[in-house]
Amino acid sequence: MNDALYELKAAVTDAVGGPVTALADVERIPLDYDAFLAHRTVSRIQGHALVGGERVAWSMIEKRTAGPALASAYLLDNGRREVNAYASGVLAGIAPGIGTPRMHGKLRDAEGGMTLWLEEIRHEGARPLDAETVLAAAHDLGGMGGLWAGRRLPEPWYFSGWIDRHSQPEAIEQGLATLRRRDPRAAAHLGDRLAAAEQLVLNQARYRGILESLPHTLCHHDAGGANVFHSRGRTVLIDWESIGPGPVGADLASLLFSSVRRGDALASVVMPLVEEALDTYATALRAEAPTVTFKNIRLGFDAAVALRWKLAVDVVAGIEKGEPPRRGSLPDEDPAAALEELIALVDLLLASAGRALHKAP
Repeated sequence: MNDALYELKAAVTDAVGGPVTALADVERIPLDYDAFLAHRTVSRIQGHALVGGERVAWSMIEKRTAGPALASAYLLDNGRREVNAYASGVLAGIAPGIGTPRMHGKLRDAEGGMTLWLEEIRHEGARPLDAETVLAAAHDLGGMGGLWAGRRLPEPWYFSGWIDRHSQPEAIEQGLATLRRRDPRAAAHLGDRLAAAEQLVLNQARYRGILESLPHTLCHHDAGGANVFHSRGRTVLIDWESIGPGPVGADLASLLFSSVRRGDALASVVMPLVEEALDTYATALRAEAPTVTFKNIRLGFDAAVALRWKLAVDVVAGIEKGEPPRRGSLPDEDPAAALEELIALVDLLLASAGRALHKAP
């Protein structure tokens, strides 16, 4: 028996809760999740197992990252980090309101590729996310933020580059050039937002300073709607590839902003909820860490949103080309509707950016 089959059999044994003597009808069904990343596959793997003489159906999620000969350093780092997060035990009971998929097994192959076999989570709600799920997730993320606030987070494998990942310093020069063209079509849609967006880009170093000065906690750092499930009465988060330290409020920015950007929630649902979600998140966080002030939580949220300046540039570039940016989870969305949603999100971006500078010490 080769290593892959041996480890898969062990993973199925963990999943079905009994000794597996044989596997049959093994089938992989590719999933769209992260399909844009070359040399990364996410599939549903399923089949039957012979357990104590009985034929038992099983199903899991298989995440595979190719080895260094094919996969980018970015993918390799992410894959290793998620394996470390599961192997370390940090995800077990990470917070009372936060669930994580169970890891059934893992494999590192001879080429350095990594495979994780994970419990399949079923979302018990609407997609795009509805208001109830967004608010429940905001509460549970706040509870996690409070539980870990102020703790030492010394593990060397934790992700520390989250600010650069969002603020994309390598793209600033080109982004400013796009905004400064003041294309008449973009100006017709965005008006004074173009000048405000330019200032937002120029102030990225200030937002970094704000975020680095705030109380820190343990963050998921990718708590957008695609990674948020409502299951068995609590929030379950998948994809722990970016876990690491970050300021209070950062995960709420991912939930509210990134969910709309990717089409995992609608602006018409999220925008009216922003203040309520912030209050819900802050209340849950402060129940665990009462010394963290609401002001700092609000500042962390606003400054983390302000890192996402690239949205404004993408909207301008899309208007210039006559092709509004596509939202990955809504590939068939009407272009006019997509543009309206994204301009509403630009308004949140600029409002948060202005507030962060005004409220910063």
